[in-house]
Amino acid sequence: MRVVGERDMKNLLKSTALIMVRKPAEWLRNRDGVAAIEFALIAPIMIAFYFGLSEVSIGIGAARDVTHSASVAGDLATQSATLDELGVEDVLTAALAVLNPRSSEINKLTIELNSYKKDADGNIELIGYARVGPTISAGGPATYDPSVLGNNMLNTTSGVVVARVNYNYTPATLAFMQKVTLHETFLLKPRKSLSVPFDEGGKSSFTCSASSNLTVGCTGS
Repeated sequence: MRVVGERDMKNLLKSTALIMVRKPAEWLRNRDGVAAIEFALIAPIMIAFYFGLSEVSIGIGAARDVTHSASVAGDLATQSATLDELGVEDVLTAALAVLNPRSSEINKLTIELNSYKKDADGNIELIGYARVGPTISAGGPATYDPSVLGNNMLNTTSGVVVARVNYNYTPATLAFMQKVTLHETFLLKPRKSLSVPFDEGGKSSFTCSASSNLTVGCTGS
C-alpha cells in the first residue's frame, strides 16, 4: 500500500488549486450552446414578424378583392337597361364570387346596389335597391350624396349606379390583431339606357341572402 508523502500531498493540492483557477476561465471561454441560446432569444421575434407579414399580405389581398368586387357589381349592373330579380341575383353572385369568402365569413360582408335618376325638376329618385348581407355602417351605405359628389355625376339626362362592398375583416392567423372593416364604393354611369331601374313586376327593392355555395337569392318588394 502506497503512503502519500508530504511532497505528494503538496503536488495534489497544487494541481487542485490550478484546476480551480483554470476551470472558471475555460468555462467563460466555452462557446458551446451559444447558438441555441441566441436562437431561443431571437426565434419568438422572427416568428412574430413572419406571421405579421403574412397577415399584412392576406389583408392587402382582401382589400384588393373588396375593391374588385365593388367594381364588378357596378360594372355588370350598368351593362343592363333594366335589372329584374334574376339580373340582380346574377350581379350579386358574380360580385360575391370575386370575394370568395369562407362560409363562416359570409355574414360579415355586405354587397349593396343603388340606382338613381334625376327628374326634370331636379329631384333625385331611387329607382333600384338591392343588398345581400347584414347592415354594416362603417363607411356609410351605397347612397348618392350630391353635397359630397356634386351635381355633375347625376343629372336629368343620365342616372348613376352606386355599388358598395363592406367587409368586417378578421385576421386569419393572428386572432389578437384588431379587426377592421374594409369598404369600397364605385359610381358608374349606365351604358345602354339613361338610367338602370330595378323592376320585377313593379318591385324595385330587393333583399337578398347568400348560401354557403356563394349563390345569391333575392326577394323583391
